[in-house]
Amino acid sequence: MDVKLTSACASAHGQRLIAFPKFSNGISLMDVMTSLAVASLLFGVGIPAFQSYLASSRLVSSSNLISRSLMLTRSEAVKRNNQVLICKSQDQLACTTAGSWRQGWIIFEDRLPDQQRNDDEPLILAQSELPAAIQLNYAAFRSSNYIAFQPTGITKTNGTFTLCYDAKANSAQALILSKTGRVRLSRARANGRALSCPETD
Repeated sequence: MDVKLTSACASAHGQRLIAFPKFSNGISLMDVMTSLAVASLLFGVGIPAFQSYLASSRLVSSSNLISRSLMLTRSEAVKRNNQVLICKSQDQLACTTAGSWRQGWIIFEDRLPDQQRNDDEPLILAQSELPAAIQLNYAAFRSSNYIAFQPTGITKTNGTFTLCYDAKANSAQALILSKTGRVRLSRARANGRALSCPETD
């Protein structure tokens, strides 16, 4: 008996073939323009949001770094029962009076004490410079180049670290140090006045 194949997808050998829909090989100008419009919209929304996140992240990271360094200086002064100093440093070996705190700082036991690190004074921490977009300044009642913590955990000065991202005033935040050695984060100066960004190095 003859078998009649009625399906258009059947071959001469009785095996079924898969039929695929036909697509146009070309892309219209409208397709390209639509894709570009959607991509531009996504980039326009996404890039500013990412930049804002990056700025916030770097500011938080830098603030935490300074705060931890101050707390380490205070705790080491108590533990060693001696004056311990944190000062800005260009080479992460000795104190400097030039430049801002953004270039880095060191913490050491100031045994003499003379507010300078001598060869026999142990280096506790050496911090390298902060990211280029971060501006950092320290204004204090006494010297703005160093902070000395006493064995009791107190300082003889109070001051404010001011940080900004890319010199944008709305990003400014402060770390305020009291004579008791405590540090607090603020969006204003200790006297309540608005913060201003430090000048770039």
